[in-house]
Amino acid sequence: MEPINSQALGRDTVGTCLGFLRQCKDDPAVSAAERYALGVLVNWLAQVDLCQDTEGDELDESARAYLLSYRDKFTRKNLIPRGHGELVGDSPKSSHSATASNIHDPVLAAEMDKLDDWDTFDIFKVAELSKGRPLVTVVMALLRRYDLLDKLTLPLAKTRSFFREIEAAYRHNPYHNSLHAADVTQSLGCMFACDEFTSQLTDLEMLSMIIATSVHDVGHPGVTNEFLINTNSDIAVTYNDNSINENMHAALAFRILRKPENNCLAHLPEEQFRFVRRTVVRIVLSTDMAGHAELVKDFAANVKLLGPNLLHWSPEKRSTVLSFCVHCADIANPAKPLHLGQQWTDRVMQEFFSQGDKERERGLPVSPLCDREKVQVPKSQMTFLDYVVKPSYEALKWLAPHTAERALHNIERAKQHWASVTRASGQSLSPQQSLDDSLADGKPEAEQNGLH
Repeated sequence: MEPINSQALGRDTVGTCLGFLRQCKDDPAVSAAERYALGVLVNWLAQVDLCQDTEGDELDESARAYLLSYRDKFTRKNLIPRGHGELVGDSPKSSHSATASNIHDPVLAAEMDKLDDWDTFDIFKVAELSKGRPLVTVVMALLRRYDLLDKLTLPLAKTRSFFREIEAAYRHNPYHNSLHAADVTQSLGCMFACDEFTSQLTDLEMLSMIIATSVHDVGHPGVTNEFLINTNSDIAVTYNDNSINENMHAALAFRILRKPENNCLAHLPEEQFRFVRRTVVRIVLSTDMAGHAELVKDFAANVKLLGPNLLHWSPEKRSTVLSFCVHCADIANPAKPLHLGQQWTDRVMQEFFSQGDKERERGLPVSPLCDREKVQVPKSQMTFLDYVVKPSYEALKWLAPHTAERALHNIERAKQHWASVTRASGQSLSPQQSLDDSLADGKPEAEQNGLH
């Protein structure tokens, strides 16, 4: 028998193999060692499946370098969560009207009644109506929506104080600000509301995810990890060049939490608090785009082997689900309706170009997507949509099909828009030529539209 070339495996063959391995996994006669071997094989097959999306003839070298730049360049610590509360599905959700019951402005209340709607909710309008407090407004609405304040006996005053200080700790960057945190939190809320997997989450898991989305960029300096390394910043030294911004966000969040007036988790049993802390830290660190490919691969492999019923997943693998859902929420803005997505594009490019100007002033190489003289925004958007956002939401369909369907519809519309802009300008539509020479270097911090 000829040796198998992994690159020659078709997607149908891979799918058949995965299905057979899943049946083997369910056999009670399979030993622990055999289960481990099955897991290794499934991860390899999933990697083959993912590679087929990035190795077609139409993908030029700069685009391939762009995608490979998202490989995880550091070994992550394995933070295994312990302890779970009652399942969210054991008690009913609050009604939609309860979401806005503590909001006195009728216009803001009407907008917040659309909190669960991926397409019609407008976070920019909420920011204006809430007088610059979109994050607190969205977070408190979600906590009430799922009765987490009552079910986990979170003290209202301390909870509100914590999230207010978190919001105040966000800097006034064009993109990485409290508005982005609120948008990510609302995107996660849509997954909670529209897809059945929420009933398989515990109260502590939902709380951890909401906290993580709200704090995941707190204190962001408006520059990438690579910039902090190249400028030999104090914070890069502190975190040994390892997920610098993400480590800082997590640390700052828990420094704010431990203030007596903010510590809404002080009453939790030690084991439950440790679970929330480990889960939040792991989720926030997973928002480092250097780990994007690894996170998508792990989620896809696990869901193909274990199925979408999270009750069959181990605590460690459930943690991957939480991180992946938040990651999808973090890159959701180009998967929203076009009139919203374009505003986020303008904001992120403004922030990137500002970094490029700083690099040029310091005599440093200008980072990918940060050179206002070279970057072709439509092309970079199309590549980001095709090779980062779309594959993530295709994978999310296994777990949250309704949310993924809406997102994928908007992604196709956005691609059509950016393609028309490119054609109107007379540019070529070949993938990601806009990233130019800098992406061919394979730098890990090539960021675009919500990636950080």
